[in-house]
Amino acid sequence: MKKQFFFLSISIVFSCLFPQQIKAAEKIDFVHSSLIFSISIESLETFAKTGEMKGDLQQYSSSLDAKTLTEIRYFLNKTHDIDPLIMSKLSRTSLAEDLLKELGKVISTHRNKNGFYAIRGAILTTANEKKSWTILDVFRSFPTSSIYVNLELLAQLKDDLFLYQSYRDAIAKSIEVRANTDKAQYADLNLNTLENLSQKGTYQVAKETITIEKQDLRQTDKGFVREYSFEVDVYFPQNTEEKKPLILISHGFGSLKDNFANLAQHLASYGFIVAIPQHIGSDLQYREELLKGSLSSALSPVEYIARPQDMSSVIDRLQELASESEIWSKRVDLSKIGAIGDSLGGTTVLSLAGAPLNISRLKTECDQNQVIVNTALILQCQGSHLPPVEYNLQDSRIKAVIATHPLTSAIFGAESLSKIKIPIMITAGGNDVITPVVIEQVHPFIWLQSPFKHLLFYQPGTHFSSTQPSQQYTLTNLPEVLIGKNRDVTSQYFHGIAVAFMEAYLNNNSQYLAYLTPNYGEFASNDKFNIFQINDLTEENIIEVFGNNLPIKIVPPLVVSFPLANDYDSVVEEIKNTGILKVAYSQNSPPFGFINKEGYWEGYCNFLAHELASYLELQLELSFKPDVVFLPSSLNNSLVKNGEVHLECGANSMSQNLDDISFSIPFFVTGNHFLIPQTMEKTFNPNQSLQNFKIGVVNNSTTANFLQEKYPQVKPIYFDEVSAIEKQIEALENGSIDAIIDSKILLDNLRSNLKNPEDYQIVPPLPLNCDFYGLLLPKQDSQWIEIVNNFLNKTPLTKQYFSPEIEDNLAKTLNYCLK
Repeated sequence: MKKQFFFLSISIVFSCLFPQQIKAAEKIDFVHSSLIFSISIESLETFAKTGEMKGDLQQYSSSLDAKTLTEIRYFLNKTHDIDPLIMSKLSRTSLAEDLLKELGKVISTHRNKNGFYAIRGAILTTANEKKSWTILDVFRSFPTSSIYVNLELLAQLKDDLFLYQSYRDAIAKSIEVRANTDKAQYADLNLNTLENLSQKGTYQVAKETITIEKQDLRQTDKGFVREYSFEVDVYFPQNTEEKKPLILISHGFGSLKDNFANLAQHLASYGFIVAIPQHIGSDLQYREELLKGSLSSALSPVEYIARPQDMSSVIDRLQELASESEIWSKRVDLSKIGAIGDSLGGTTVLSLAGAPLNISRLKTECDQNQVIVNTALILQCQGSHLPPVEYNLQDSRIKAVIATHPLTSAIFGAESLSKIKIPIMITAGGNDVITPVVIEQVHPFIWLQSPFKHLLFYQPGTHFSSTQPSQQYTLTNLPEVLIGKNRDVTSQYFHGIAVAFMEAYLNNNSQYLAYLTPNYGEFASNDKFNIFQINDLTEENIIEVFGNNLPIKIVPPLVVSFPLANDYDSVVEEIKNTGILKVAYSQNSPPFGFINKEGYWEGYCNFLAHELASYLELQLELSFKPDVVFLPSSLNNSLVKNGEVHLECGANSMSQNLDDISFSIPFFVTGNHFLIPQTMEKTFNPNQSLQNFKIGVVNNSTTANFLQEKYPQVKPIYFDEVSAIEKQIEALENGSIDAIIDSKILLDNLRSNLKNPEDYQIVPPLPLNCDFYGLLLPKQDSQWIEIVNNFLNKTPLTKQYFSPEIEDNLAKTLNYCLK
């Protein structure tokens, strides 16, 4: 599906850049700041047909050189052929809508208005009327007499397209030059004696399917769910008594595990055990529902977290099987684990390899003032909706990874990719426009700091050069420019290289490194395509070919996004030395922490702390379970900052900007609502100013800040945190306040303590804002942050404190907040 999205986007971009006559339009108004100049449709049509420039077009042509004019005329006359049914389905998906809205910033029917609906209508009309059409036909279907074009944004699009053409060609040439230079150091290799690893190995292969159950929130083809299961196909070599290394494979967006059966069988025939999970939040079934228009998001941001967790869950399950079953304990060597991922799956394995999700980089790259026509970046920008913390999903059990055609530029950036230290290979196709090769693979390869890194570059090659999916699951009617001509051969070559890479870095068999040299790439090339294999590339290599004036920075300005290195004794060392885990949590914030009816202090945070102590005993290989010491938390968050506790748990909003304190990954999401008497249902409207309404709120809280910003005309009545529940209940029941504002989970508890709960309701149905809760942790202790985050990934909410109703509301809120 993503292939068709990009083909659609390129067609639209060209039509936006080089428009022509339309049914109703007579002119195109180019807008630059306060200046407007127009070009008539008639003069553009004449230029497209004959090359002649006349009238208003002639007076502007002097600023364009002959090469540019030739290119413009070429794109004006270029024909496109996309099935109208596919076009109709794609245009109504959320991803296509995002793309069209980006283009609508440039092209519109009126100045300062997004042209989304006009562009979509013109494209659909044209595709339905003509089997083969040009850009000019699209503009003939535009619904207004004038077309407005934002010239500044148009210039940005031109620069973006430049990356797909001349700069991309220079990048390919620099890779070729580097490969030819590096060949000399391997001149003694006798490549004719090497086994052809692209042919099937000697082992017969069997397959088993296991099912993994998870309790977690995830968006699937059925919407958000709280519990789910996914299948894992496991391929293994037969007739062997030796333990074999494990390789995990992560499929791409809109794909499924069956598409990698050929690769799995090939690896297993060489003595590897291969496991392929089904990523249910971004697989074929999800794609089909997306095409129906039944899903609100092209890709849920949660998927950037859930996919790596799927892979880690597979390892966890195989460890369980190995401990329970003699067959599995003798079959799999869990000290040797590798991972391969394709497209979005490539992004998944890079997370596992040690690249944290880079929310700071995402927010920079996904700036709403830019025009984004790169669908790979649009998909990555979904991740910008995640709370701004460090998501380190690394699994240290994985020792080597291959990422084929991954999405990387914004979801990781140089800051994250430079953290990968294990052996890594990236594969790229010279003509990949789905995940644009320069931005998503070549520049990121330069960012890598691993001492064992490899780039496999197909020229020509596409997004699909490394894979050959099952025929029944392959999209039809895709143009050759996207698929490529040599997919059968290049994918088979990749099968062999995958064997060599995993043999070299999982089995430490150095003789297989010969397959990863530029010499072997040249040896496997033919008159139809070239394969270049290099283990380094520098900015100087590219400048030697392109020149000094590179169109974009190879290493963009860094963003600060990660904790600093430790310069003091870490929390882990303190826990090891003292045997104590110190935790702060509230006494008046149910269900996280509260005094129960018997007068005892309890809550979810109490449960979580004891679970963490058990986790630390196993994770740190301690001879004891740490004792847990609890302290009451306070609103000034000083306990963590001053080192008095190791973490603070509760309704800690991640919207706070706290010095010297970091947040864990979120463990809960909620938002502010109002609790009001039923009698005020018609007079209390949260969509209005609420002027002069008396609203109860906890003093010095993030909710109090929100109330002041959102409703400056209300009369806030402040309550101290310690006595807030009792005092607010009394004030609401005696009428001294009109409403209480807080998160829904806290208001639910508060309402249950009223004398007549049925006389009160919570409004509005959806939250007024989105508030993620995380644990408070010392900012400079990256080791402790990683341990706590890994623990939270494995710990579901407990039904003791979170009812099914709360979990249902949590799923709805998460769905709303991550759209």
